[in-house]
Amino acid sequence: MTTAREVMRKADGLPTLSQVVTELSKLIANEKSSAQDFERVIKPDPALTANLLRLANSAYFGLRRQISSTRQAVALLGIERVFEIATSASFTRILPDKIPGYEIDARSYFLHSLAVGAMAEKLAELTHVSAGDMLFTAGLLHDIGKLAIGAFLIADPDAVRNALYQREVRFVDVEKEIVGTTHDEVGALMIEEWHLPQELGWAARWHHAPNGAAPPADQTMVDLVHVADALAHMMGFGADVGELKRTIDDAAVARLKVKVHDLEKAAMATMESIKEMSEILGGQA
Repeated sequence: MTTAREVMRKADGLPTLSQVVTELSKLIANEKSSAQDFERVIKPDPALTANLLRLANSAYFGLRRQISSTRQAVALLGIERVFEIATSASFTRILPDKIPGYEIDARSYFLHSLAVGAMAEKLAELTHVSAGDMLFTAGLLHDIGKLAIGAFLIADPDAVRNALYQREVRFVDVEKEIVGTTHDEVGALMIEEWHLPQELGWAARWHHAPNGAAPPADQTMVDLVHVADALAHMMGFGADVGELKRTIDDAAVARLKVKVHDLEKAAMATMESIKEMSEILGGQA
């Protein structure tokens, strides 16, 4: 059996987010950071700058005036939002055409990731709960561990197919059985090694088992990502084989006080925005 750290060590060509995102993460942690600091980090990357401005002007972020510069984006959206948008733009660059082991292409994987981020935020709004400033990014990166662990699954495709199609178990259980660890464990470690905000790792680690989260993890963020993840699959956003078996944890629902109509509203309110963001970043739905 393989541990999450061994997966990280053995994985070939393990993807990393851009140095820009790493630098922005440091700026967020520094209370003295300014809009000029953000502009200095982002501006040398013209493709990232272009995508940042396109996303900042999208309907999802809902500004009533046109944003034409990184500095303006920081001033109007705030540093956390700019970090989230930059992370989204950088994320698309590290995706392979196919996610190995999961029978899903990069477009579907990314669409699902966007959907979880957007739906988690909308659920927070509808249920009037607070989950920090990184909720969208927590949803975006919740499945990042799949990019590393997939190579270990394709080493035994027959075992994977048998578990999914004949025994009908969840994909996360297949990972544990075949590899010895899961994409949520690996994802939390990847986020730690990328030096991203700690709360993103908590959401990745516990999005399949929200009741396992304990302080200092943000339980509300974990619950929102868990519920949004299940909802995104139910809505057909990137549903890979085996993930349709998932259910929403009753305890997470109780903690959030989320109702069925909240799930319906979150799905309907974010549908077009998810597709718009996907199109902006080149993964058209």
